[in-house]
Amino acid sequence: MNSPESPPWGFLQWAVAGLASIGASAAAFVWRLMTRLHALEIAVRQHQHDLDVSQSANESALLRLAERLALLHDDHYRLRETIGALPSRTDIHDLELRLGERMESLAVRFDRAFDPRVS
Repeated sequence: MNSPESPPWGFLQWAVAGLASIGASAAAFVWRLMTRLHALEIAVRQHQHDLDVSQSANESALLRLAERLALLHDDHYRLRETIGALPSRTDIHDLELRLGERMESLAVRFDRAFDPRVS
C-alpha cells in the first residue's frame, strides 16, 4: 500500500477536501445571504417609495380638506348673516296685518268707486 518512499498524502488530501468543502459551503451561505439581503433592500426601498407617495397624497388630501372646511366655515357664517337679515315671524305677521288693512281700505275705495249708493 504505502511504500516507505511515498509520503502519506491521504490525511492531508482529506483535510484539504474538508477545508475546501467548508469554504465552499461558507461561500455559498454568504452568497445566499447577500442575495436575500439585496432582495430585502429592494423591498425596503419600494416600501419607502410607496410610503412617500402615500404621505404626499395624504398631505394633498389634507390640504384640500382644510380648504373645503374653510369654505364651509365661511359659508356657514354668511348663511347665519343672511338668516339674521331675513324677517322674523313677528315681522311677517305685522306685514300681513298691514297688507290686510291696506287691502281692506282698497276694497272700500273700490266699493265707493263702483257703487254710487255707498258714500
